[in-house]
Amino acid sequence: MQKIYGVALGPGDPELVTLKGLRILQESDVIFYPGSIHQGVKKSYVHSILEYHRLTDKETVGFYLEMSDNRTSAEKVYIDTAQKIEQAYTKGKKVAVVCEGDISLYASFSYILTILEERSLPVRLIPGVNSFSLGAAQHKVPLSLLNDKLVIIPRAKHIEEISHYFEKFDTIVLMKIRSGWKNFHQQILQKHWECYYCERLGTEKEFITTDLTILENRVIPYFSLLIIRK
Repeated sequence: MQKIYGVALGPGDPELVTLKGLRILQESDVIFYPGSIHQGVKKSYVHSILEYHRLTDKETVGFYLEMSDNRTSAEKVYIDTAQKIEQAYTKGKKVAVVCEGDISLYASFSYILTILEERSLPVRLIPGVNSFSLGAAQHKVPLSLLNDKLVIIPRAKHIEEISHYFEKFDTIVLMKIRSGWKNFHQQILQKHWECYYCERLGTEKEFITTDLTILENRVIPYFSLLIIRK
């Protein structure tokens, strides 16, 4: 039986796509890919990865999400996209849906997956490299050793929240840091923590640093994260 594939593309470096993921995309008839809409402008972080592997010669369908906390619009996009995926599948096409990073970590595909499974469609997921693994590699720092405990926190707002997690964990990965950065940036500088900042990992615009003082006036992009160790 033919399946619908969810394929992770990794954090941005096209050469970090797994061999299995690339093979499935090369064999696919149609590829659905995510993007965002900000102030009416559509962008896709993953489209360049598809271009790199010459996959845009195939039928490609973008689904774009408004950059907003209002989930109503996003839910409609997920339902519409799932319907298009089902239509392509019932026509006998081999369908793949791609995402940034790993397929199971903050991936838009997870919402589409729920809808596809409710419709009893066969789906298989192909995992990929997540952004904080690449970040740790670029900084040449371990995320955990021996019995170290690791926690992933999205959209931290205050230094008290971050400090609280250090009561139980040895390494904290802060993801989606843009929303709370101005609240805790200065306070982090006063802590005796090891901090590893990353943005746009795996792309030509990649930037990493351990000196948080130089980020004073930097515009923090959506694709950024901070690894903190005691």
